[in-house]
Order: sequence, then structure tokens, then C-alpha cells
Amino acid sequence: MKIIFIFSFLLLVYAFYNLINFLRYPLIEKYLLYTYSSDVSLRIKSTTHKNQIVAYIKNAGVKDKTIPVVQPLGYGQLASSSISVFDNLLIPRQDIAKLATDSLLEAKGNYWSRFINSFNPFYWLRIILFIPKNIFLYFGLTESSVFIKIFQFLYWLIAAICTFLIAVFPEEIKSFVYSFLNIS
Repeated sequence: MKIIFIFSFLLLVYAFYNLINFLRYPLIEKYLLYTYSSDVSLRIKSTTHKNQIVAYIKNAGVKDKTIPVVQPLGYGQLASSSISVFDNLLIPRQDIAKLATDSLLEAKGNYWSRFINSFNPFYWLRIILFIPKNIFLYFGLTESSVFIKIFQFLYWLIAAICTFLIAVFPEEIKSFVYSFLNIS
């Protein structure tokens, strides 16, 4: 009973967190749009909230985008590089502004999707079925990695064997677990 209560509480906290972030979108959008204002006080306000804007986007799982830039150095020389949209968020360039607002909209969608999925039992089932894959993706491995596929297969194999053993030998498993935990 306690486990159900704890799981329900965590589910509600997760849903509430994502709903709050979804509802914060107009405020974050307003801070970003202040960047492009002709009013200096609004641009300063935007600068003070830059970290909040970037954190909002990054916490939603939106990846940073880069823009190729070529600048003349003089004497016929050019310098080319790529710049981060998040690092240059407050620079009033059209290409950066477009990618910044797109990232902000993507973040809003991610928060809404997470909120809806927090009540979707199939979402949680998929999380449980693919625990090894989710853990390794968190650590930065690619989804097509053979390492992930091997661990995922072993996880499913062990889960199938444990399910079979619990179905066939329920009393023996129960007494083993109780003896292991020193419960009478």
C-alpha cells in the first residue's frame, strides 16, 4: 500500500512540475521577446533572465543548435565557425531569433507531452520495459549501440526467467526472500 502511495505521489509531482513549466511559457516567451524590443529597459530585463530562458529550454530536453558564421577578417581573409544558439540567445540576429523561438516552442511541447504522459500507463510500461536502454541513453550512448541491445536482451531474459520461477515456485521464492531479508 505504501508503494502505491509513494508511486502516486511521485507521479503527481512529476505531472505538476511539467504542468507548471508548461504554464510558465508565456512569461519565458515574453522575456525572450524583450530581446528584440527597441526599449533599452526591456532588453536589460531580457538579459537578466537569459539563464532562466536557457534553463527552461534545456530542462525540456531541447538540444542546442549551432549556426555557421563567416566573418571577414580583412585583406581578403574570412573566418568561419559555428556559434551556439543558447550562448548567443540575446543577439538580435534573425537566424538566431528564429531558432530560439523554435526551441522555446519545442520546449513548451515537451512539457505538455510529459504532463500528458505522466497519466498514460503505456508510457510508464514502456519506461519499465526499456530500463537498460533509458539508463544507457542517459549516459550518452547512441540508441543503435550493440552494447544497449545486449543489456536490453539480458534484462528481458532475466525478467522472463524470474517471472517463470515466481509462477512455478511461489512459496519457495517467498521463503527465500524472507530468509534473505531475515523476516520471520
